[in-house]
Amino acid sequence: MEPIKSVLSLTTVNSLEFARGSRFVEGAVPLTWLPHLANQLLERNGSLAVSLEGWQSERKSLVRLVIDGTLVLQCQRCLASVRVPMQVNSVLQLISAGEDWPDEALMDDQMDAIDASEELDVVGLIENEVLLALPFAPRHEHCELPKATGNEYGSASFLALAALKKR
Repeated sequence: MEPIKSVLSLTTVNSLEFARGSRFVEGAVPLTWLPHLANQLLERNGSLAVSLEGWQSERKSLVRLVIDGTLVLQCQRCLASVRVPMQVNSVLQLISAGEDWPDEALMDDQMDAIDASEELDVVGLIENEVLLALPFAPRHEHCELPKATGNEYGSASFLALAALKKR
């Protein structure tokens, strides 16, 4: 995918009109726009390349969200930084008010459903999809556990506890 240079131009859309009009938008979303992701990141500079496409299929309104980029997270094994590729390709069915949720159609994990909205928060949708795609415990393929300090109690924290116990 060629890097997208412009910042995403739409932050909210009327989701049904977007799908019915077969609209397409692409751009970059700065990581600083994603506040719920902030506590997961070791580096907040940078951005994610994003495209959002709407279309109609078999009387269904659909949107495809594609996210591409790299996040710097903390390795849960060695506690150093680890670069995690982020590649999301989600198809979402828009469900209007009063419309039944298609439980059986969603069973194959090919698509998810979301509420249709006159003001769909595109940046919030992007952030939710990134949060869902994060690894549970990011880590390097090969790394070592951090070294404990050399005392009979294993670490400085336990050494302090041992000193309190002796009092």
